[in-house]
Amino acid sequence: MFEFEPDRVYLTESGYRQLEAELKRLQTVERARIADEFRAYKEHGEFSSEDTELESLKSELAYVEARILELRNVLQNAIIVREADIPTDRVGVGSVVTIEEVDTGARKQFRVVGAMEADPEKGKLSYQAPIARALMGHQVGDEVEVILPKGTVRYRIVQIEK
Repeated sequence: MFEFEPDRVYLTESGYRQLEAELKRLQTVERARIADEFRAYKEHGEFSSEDTELESLKSELAYVEARILELRNVLQNAIIVREADIPTDRVGVGSVVTIEEVDTGARKQFRVVGAMEADPEKGKLSYQAPIARALMGHQVGDEVEVILPKGTVRYRIVQIEK
């Protein structure tokens, strides 16, 4: 177990592996592809200051290099939440949480994950998102109020699992 520090970067093991794979792809496949496009461009054309294709390649390279730096930084500094460390007695990073809206009885289920691996459409909610942030550290049966764009909503924690 570890003490949750909201200002740190957390990743689940699977999130860490996904970011590692993205980093490897950017460093090998994408860099090589862009370099090949630059070489082909140099062989077939003259450079001009108004060349949009060249500017597009430069922008793409800048994005790839910036993303590589970002991923390296995250992977070096993130706290990895291992399966064994995922709490089931309280909400934490890695927990699968079922909540119920107190007023309507509507239920939602999601996994609390790090911000870099969040994907609400796939049921992965960042621990920094308003709902997850309000639930962190709470237990089954606890009720929390969450301020959302539609107003304040009250949720009850129904289940916490790995």
